[in-house]
Amino acid sequence: MNVGIYGLGAATAAGGPFGVNGVPEPATVRVLVVAGGGGGAFGQSGQCGGGGGAGGMVEQQLGISLSSTQYSISIGAGASAAFSPTRASNSRFDSIIAIGGGSASSAAVVGGSGAGLNTTTANASIASQQGNSSGSGGTNDRASGGGGAGGAGVAVTSTVAGDGGAGRSTTVPAVTTTLAAGGGGGCTAGSGFTRGGGGSGIGGNGNDGSGNNSSGATNTGSGGGGGSRSAASPALNAGNGGSGVVVLRFSSLLQIKIGSGLTYTVASSGSDQIVTFTAGTDNVSFF
Repeated sequence: MNVGIYGLGAATAAGGPFGVNGVPEPATVRVLVVAGGGGGAFGQSGQCGGGGGAGGMVEQQLGISLSSTQYSISIGAGASAAFSPTRASNSRFDSIIAIGGGSASSAAVVGGSGAGLNTTTANASIASQQGNSSGSGGTNDRASGGGGAGGAGVAVTSTVAGDGGAGRSTTVPAVTTTLAAGGGGGCTAGSGFTRGGGGSGIGGNGNDGSGNNSSGATNTGSGGGGGSRSAASPALNAGNGGSGVVVLRFSSLLQIKIGSGLTYTVASSGSDQIVTFTAGTDNVSFF
């Protein structure tokens, strides 16, 4: 999308001791950063695949400078399903980084951990929002679910693969939204087994041998569903992780200049303006 300037204030408004358009400096911006979701693991001839873990989901309220200061934004991609999927990509707003979701494993029949669960960061408030563990008790016939932002992946039972962990709700977007859920684990076809469901309806569902796995929902940072116990498609197939998202919410008295490398939409809620970034990498600045 082309460079855009949005807001009700005049683009040439001069800053003073009270900032631009009467907004004190530093102006306050609510920031939501969600990383890409982990991919589900393909099934193998001897084992089912676990569901992918959700991307990190970080919310912060920041004071920002009303000047030419540039703030970097990048949207993390979800990880592709594979026999040994890699971790998904991080998302960021300036120094706020959400860690990509952990991908699942078929060799260990477990779901992926929520993003960054085993990573460290100097900012404790950010570290505490980086995910939950996968479900436990995976077997060759039924794999566990991936961890979500709102809870751990669900453990398997005697007949049911693990559901993906729940996502977490946020009020930064224009309407309350649930994001970053885990993917469900796959199960062996027949024999009375049931696949794991995606967390909160946005994580990918596991495969029960009929090729009905699904990917994490786009721009939710949710994990993909795991594959069934098979050596051939479509039974072994697993779902990809969903891409991440960055959302900024601030007073409509402010303006934001958006670089051309970012894809975004603009909405309003009361006296607030909400900009949702769904793809790309570039800078923004506020006026």
